[in-house]
Amino acid sequence: MFRRGRDSQRSRHFRARVESCVNTILELNNHLGEGKIRPEIIKQFLRLKESLQHVSDENVSEQDVSRIEQATNQLLEEIRAAYGDQKPLVLYEGDRH
Repeated sequence: MFRRGRDSQRSRHFRARVESCVNTILELNNHLGEGKIRPEIIKQFLRLKESLQHVSDENVSEQDVSRIEQATNQLLEEIRAAYGDQKPLVLYEGDRH
């Protein structure tokens, strides 16, 4: 009984992590303007966002989430390097956490 609740909570946490990655890249794409991030990459993230609605929580693993987070971090690093010393990108104008 307790295990099932813990597994469900863990799966929701995995899903939230993936959704965060996807939303970050899509928001960044909107902020930078069309074409700044390769369209193939954006298509993959859009496909991932769409498929998240159809994936059962039991099918989400730590390894899968880690790969998505690594890909997101790599893309963000490449964008940082491309913008060099320019003003840092701000996606959210509210209070920083």
